[in-house]
Amino acid sequence: MTNTLTNTFGATSTTEDVLSGIDLRGKRILVTGVSAGLGVETARSLAAHGAYVIGAARDLAKAENATAQVRKDATTAAATSN
Repeated sequence: MTNTLTNTFGATSTTEDVLSGIDLRGKRILVTGVSAGLGVETARSLAAHGAYVIGAARDLAKAENATAQVRKDATTAAATSN
């Protein structure tokens, strides 16, 4: 099977590197672990690229606190892209 990827990603790749040029408007994506760390960063990046992100976490209060900035950034990004 031939590899059709044009970019190679590694340990130093960021979410912006991976999603550069990708429009996720109209996509719904479930992200687990949105109460901290990689889950929050994944949700932030996906939302910044237009995705409707649904987050799951074991602790609702931690998730709400951790994703407050994600929601704010996504709202700002949506307002500036229109």
